[in-house]
Amino acid sequence: MQHIQYREDIDALRGLAVLLVVIYHAFPHLLPGGFIGVDVFFVISGYLITSIMLLSLQRKEFSLIEFYARRIRRLFPALITILAFSLVIGWLVLFPDEYKQLGSHISKSVVFWLNFNLIDEVGYFDVESHYKPLLHLWSLSVEEQYYLIWPLILLLFLKFNKHPLYLFGFVFVGSLAINLYFAADYRQETYFHTLTRFWQLSAGSLLAVFLLNKQCRPNNILLGGGGAIVVVLGSIFTSSETVYSGVIPVVGAVMVILANGRSVGYVGLSKLGLISYPLYLWHWVLISFLYIYLGRQPSNSALIITVVVSLGLSYLTYKYIESLRYKNKATPYLITALVIVGLGGLYIKKQDGLPDRPNIKYFIDSSVQFTRTQAKDKQCTQYASVLLGSEQVPDYCRSMELQQHKLIAIIGDSHAHAIFPGVADMAKQHGYGTILLANSSCPTLKGFSWGRNPKEEILCQEKIGQILTVLKKDNRIECVLMLTRGPVYIHGEVEGVFSSDTVEQSLAKTKFEKQTYATYFDGYRSTLNILESIPHISKVFYMLENPELDFLPKEVVPRPYDVLGVSVNRNTMDKTYYLQRMAEYRKYAGNITFPKLTILDPVNAFCDKKDCISSKNRRFLYADDDHFSIYGSKYIAEYFEEEFDLREAK
Repeated sequence: MQHIQYREDIDALRGLAVLLVVIYHAFPHLLPGGFIGVDVFFVISGYLITSIMLLSLQRKEFSLIEFYARRIRRLFPALITILAFSLVIGWLVLFPDEYKQLGSHISKSVVFWLNFNLIDEVGYFDVESHYKPLLHLWSLSVEEQYYLIWPLILLLFLKFNKHPLYLFGFVFVGSLAINLYFAADYRQETYFHTLTRFWQLSAGSLLAVFLLNKQCRPNNILLGGGGAIVVVLGSIFTSSETVYSGVIPVVGAVMVILANGRSVGYVGLSKLGLISYPLYLWHWVLISFLYIYLGRQPSNSALIITVVVSLGLSYLTYKYIESLRYKNKATPYLITALVIVGLGGLYIKKQDGLPDRPNIKYFIDSSVQFTRTQAKDKQCTQYASVLLGSEQVPDYCRSMELQQHKLIAIIGDSHAHAIFPGVADMAKQHGYGTILLANSSCPTLKGFSWGRNPKEEILCQEKIGQILTVLKKDNRIECVLMLTRGPVYIHGEVEGVFSSDTVEQSLAKTKFEKQTYATYFDGYRSTLNILESIPHISKVFYMLENPELDFLPKEVVPRPYDVLGVSVNRNTMDKTYYLQRMAEYRKYAGNITFPKLTILDPVNAFCDKKDCISSKNRRFLYADDDHFSIYGSKYIAEYFEEEFDLREAK
């Protein structure tokens, strides 16, 4: 297959792109939009591969099999190395739930489907991303989906004597239109989805068609320098908080490629570009494992060392492992190796992260405390389906002692789900049954417009209606307990370690315009008005948001092989930050009174004068940074048992 002329300026552009990504991942506060380097990679890849293919077709040397074989030899050696490394390090230091997720991501990565898997998981910009060592491979999935599909379509176009410009133009316009249309309302989906990324690869392909057989004016310094400046400025003024379309880095990359620069002044970027692919793979894996092992934000010196190690490993990978790209006979062996690694990941996923590993057996007792209970049970779903006349029931539907003639109903969001075990046990002791009716990220606040997009807003209101319908229809429901995540719906979560500054920064932003304390508590009043009007409901309890943590409880448990104790985190939170974070929320809640309403304030259950605890009697109160563990739910239920004043049901 025909090679195109080597261009040092494109390697320099690669170097710039990977530099932006590495800085963003290591020091996001320095370069909040460094993730746009991925967009630049897409344009470069589209341009280079399309140029090679078109030139080979023009000279009648193109072979589809050889095209795919070259892609395998180019990508697989470094990818297999990274995946195998992750499997080994994961076996050594990851807890079962983490290792299970890693296995799942490996199994999706080897078939280049990880981007779709991530759409349903926590967002790319969320702190939870640090617990996903292979998160960055989503872009490789998008790229390979493109290269799997478009050569076949291009050959079909050419067979009917259609110019490839029409094909790439159609893909470019269609994908860009989808991106721009959905970017504001479906941020996570548009960031990861193939259909909203193809236009960037197509931009490079269009460049290849345009420049085929044309002699670009070399060393157009103004155009090339301007393109580089556009990319850098984009990385500075873009952030994870803005609606992102990806137009700026694509424009900058196109300008650089069109400029066809010739210069010795690339300041090492072209050398960095040579190792850009292995560096892209290595740096995030190492940074992620560093975060995981420490259980907290690493120091700047630790991050700098990690980046330097990434550079060293990338060079060794480039020199000794990626050389397999030049060995044609390596193709079947590379395919076999990738399949084996993928099957290993699938096995780990199926075995729930191999909890019987000798190096993490000590964690089993703790891990049980972090386990969230099931979302639904058969008895509850049947009960709700009958009352609603529909098979669609709330996301969380649990029950205990449902045959009792007096019930406590727990409503709200995932916090309602988390408290269910404790309240259900308490209610049972007094002869009451318990029913849980709640929805994920959808508090039971009538009229409160919550959702990342219009579809989710409508669906949330429908789900709230379902819960209120059940409460009205079952006259055995005597008490209602409502919980929500409170300020999270307005401000989102605090980023990083809690301090006066980070808490203040969290309070200064709102996730969506329609979601404010005023609209939140309007929805709260609307729900209370409905509950007040239901004759058989005599008591309504609203539990204020419990203290949030800026660490996960499992980060208090030492990691394997930690002889120095560096992986052990603190296990308390400063009460000042809790009160600062909740001040306006608590003020609003305190000013609302209804005859049946009792406010349950958890502050004294978790906090003394200075600190808020995350564990008690050597048992964890939290399953994660905000939700109660099973033990925590029982602890808080017992704490408020007198407030419930449940008279023995007969």
